[in-house]
Amino acid sequence: MFWIINGLIYGFFTAIYTSFNQHYKLNAYLLGIWRGFGIFTIFVPFCFFFSFPRSISYWFLLILQGIMIAIYDSHLFFASARYGAGPTSRIMALTAIITTIFWWFITPQSFIMFINNNNNIIIIMFLLLGFTVSYWHMIKSPVSRRLVHYMIPAIFSLSGMSIVTKQIALHSSSVWFSLTYYLTVSTFVSGTLNLYWFMRQNKQHFHQICSPKMIRAGIYVIIFSACLIIAKTLALRAAPNPGYVTALLLTAPLFVSAFNKYKKIPDNISLKAGFSMIAFLVALILLVSTNAAITD
Repeated sequence: MFWIINGLIYGFFTAIYTSFNQHYKLNAYLLGIWRGFGIFTIFVPFCFFFSFPRSISYWFLLILQGIMIAIYDSHLFFASARYGAGPTSRIMALTAIITTIFWWFITPQSFIMFINNNNNIIIIMFLLLGFTVSYWHMIKSPVSRRLVHYMIPAIFSLSGMSIVTKQIALHSSSVWFSLTYYLTVSTFVSGTLNLYWFMRQNKQHFHQICSPKMIRAGIYVIIFSACLIIAKTLALRAAPNPGYVTALLLTAPLFVSAFNKYKKIPDNISLKAGFSMIAFLVALILLVSTNAAITD
């Protein structure tokens, strides 16, 4: 059950990660550059302790993960700076339902077993109805609606990242091998993409990458992100189903809400509807993950 602790650590550092740019309000691409290249620089020496991976499919997963990280990071940082960490973290709860659909698509035999159980279908439909009603109330606010539209790429990217992370973690018998190449190849790809996006829009402000404020913020991002990746990978590798870890990740909005309350930061956009939606999602994931009739 050690993966439960790692899953909660993942949720905690995701909350910090989401709240970070609510305070600093820096260019998201700059944070993505520091996150990507900073983690790569720290962990690339450890690659010499492991054999060079020769699987083309494994390199494809690492590069794909890096692309999704870049999309997720840039949207998350921009959204938390503009809309706040609270609404952004609650919107990201939509990732749970997308991940479940992706997982059923990858493992269709599990979905067939699921729909053959009438009791499960009734309960699931009730939970999905509750989720839909809560979601509808949450996006009634114009700000929330704009936030949902902006975060759609990040929601799909995080869903894909959860599944790809598990595949990367299971590729080798050594979890440290998987972590090392995740923390180098994937982060380097994400840093490169963020650098390209930043230079395309802000070529004349290249000096901002190494400004004193950016260096201080970049160090924090590197530390938080490294802890997040390690905890996530360890949790997904050990958990019998990615749904377990996704359920634990939904604790992130609770941590964000606590942070905002402690710092007296206004957070009144669809608060009740957002947490109601999360509650229905948690119930759905726990049902799918713990019911013996549903293997995935």
